[in-house]
Amino acid sequence: MDRKLHNDSDGILGTHVTWEDIENVLIVNLGTDAKFGLNKKATNIGEMKGFMSKMILIEPDWCPESSKLPQKFALKISSSQSIINFSKSIKTDDENGLTQVKIKRFDELCQHFHNREVDAYQFFTKNQDKIDFPILKSYGSQKFCQENFLKAFLIFEYVENFKSLHRYENLEIEQILPIVKGIAEFSALAELSPKIDLQFAGNCEIFQQLLTEFVDQNSSCQLFRESFPENMRNQVEQLIEVYQFLMAPEQVFKISRISKFFGYFPQLVHGDLWPGNLLFSKTSMELRAIIDFQTISFGSPAQDLTRLFISTLSAKTRRGYIDYLLEHYYKHFVANLKEIPYTLKQLKLSYQLMFPTMGLMLLPGILRFSSLSPDLSLKKAIDIMNDVLEIHCKNLDEFREFFN
Repeated sequence: MDRKLHNDSDGILGTHVTWEDIENVLIVNLGTDAKFGLNKKATNIGEMKGFMSKMILIEPDWCPESSKLPQKFALKISSSQSIINFSKSIKTDDENGLTQVKIKRFDELCQHFHNREVDAYQFFTKNQDKIDFPILKSYGSQKFCQENFLKAFLIFEYVENFKSLHRYENLEIEQILPIVKGIAEFSALAELSPKIDLQFAGNCEIFQQLLTEFVDQNSSCQLFRESFPENMRNQVEQLIEVYQFLMAPEQVFKISRISKFFGYFPQLVHGDLWPGNLLFSKTSMELRAIIDFQTISFGSPAQDLTRLFISTLSAKTRRGYIDYLLEHYYKHFVANLKEIPYTLKQLKLSYQLMFPTMGLMLLPGILRFSSLSPDLSLKKAIDIMNDVLEIHCKNLDEFREFFN
């Protein structure tokens, strides 16, 4: 049988990874002789929250029992099953979903992004004395390699009583400030570390890949026409025109290298900073962890900031507090740096130029997953559309050299 990463298998919850695979890693990393018991349990906790992995809660039932061992942990298994099933549901590319060429490509990307995240957590472990932003503790991992192209995973501590925001929900200004501080300190960590330690993070091509290989323009434009009210038809057609312009290969290439345009070196970015990758306390909404570092890379800090602010703030809060938020980020970014890689003005200009592209990238997700709260989702989408159109018009006037 020709086994592929996207195929179902007889491992944990239909994946290729077995109980023995993760048990072997934990025995070594936790320094224990204990084994998983007969009452071990696996529960899917990441339905529709990730396209390149499965998130599973593991209750190992250690034998013999030990209070020193984690009684629960989160298992992240690299898999392209989710994105392929999703593509079939929206009929991407053809009536059956993704073409076989793209399925093969997504398998390759899953392998690449997984290994990148493993390297990221090894970097965090090495620099744990410098880290003041909330991340999950890693208990172990297994990479893809030439001999292992099916079984790859990460094992994390399990956060009890957490919640993630739905796409239609928004944070208050005081709730987002700790996140802004955290990602600023995360980015600054690269400036305090030897460059060789960050070779795994590569360059600006990751953002370009996300825009070219994970965005389907035809289905997005169709979604825009179907989702917005009929009385907004003119605005929707303007939106589609801007979408097709900014998602053209030459514009994607340039926006992924926006730091070069403004004269500063690319910085360390998370790369996928949306509500699903932020864990909050259910009771206090305190930030518990920033997760999912599969797309960690170098680029403009505006990538993280536009994605975060568009996806987690109301238009009123975002418009009213944007200068304050960018200044808050910059203050924490430069706090412990001797050499400052870019100015606050460069950050603000980068944010403005990046905003329309990121807004267009996020809009389909808000519209497509709107069933829990259609009215709030539509309001959020309309506000983003209005801001995209307004800021893009402003950008065409102020950054003519960039678009020529």
